[in-house]
Amino acid sequence: MKKYVYIPMLLAALSSSVYAADFNFNLSEDVASIEMRSRLSDNATFGGGYTYSDKKGQLAHFSILMTHEDGPHSFAIGPKFVHVWFDDAPNGNAVAVGGQYSLQVSKNISLIGGGYYAPSVLSFSNLDGYTEYEGKVQYRFNPNLAIYVGYKKSRFKYEHTRSRTFEDGVFFGIGSRF
Repeated sequence: MKKYVYIPMLLAALSSSVYAADFNFNLSEDVASIEMRSRLSDNATFGGGYTYSDKKGQLAHFSILMTHEDGPHSFAIGPKFVHVWFDDAPNGNAVAVGGQYSLQVSKNISLIGGGYYAPSVLSFSNLDGYTEYEGKVQYRFNPNLAIYVGYKKSRFKYEHTRSRTFEDGVFFGIGSRF
């Protein structure tokens, strides 16, 4: 009987952590990804995501970002843990440092750019480095729903084999805030 009491308590705790979160879904020719970010405080967010590539493999990431908003400008800076499962190369881990910048051009349109870099000292399991950058244009229909189009490239440098590009191309996406 006790387990039936704990289930609603667990669901209530999980639902409160999901409150005030951003959810994004991206799609390109060969890649689909989901990402979720939740506010830890007014100046910090925690996020994670999963990416599946038809031709490359899978990728998971987690980040903790310090955020700052000043009028139309928004900054997010911090570490991002990345783990990749390549279909044709060794798996690898990296702790990348970087962030994101957003400029709200008008009430509904934003320009967003970001990048992450992990040197060899922050790359593990056969990796010798990691770079990622992306840019996108976003249109927000209302405070809770947005669509966007952008370009993203992520590349893994290996110690003993050639470097591999995981994602390189245009993507479309939808974002939801709840």
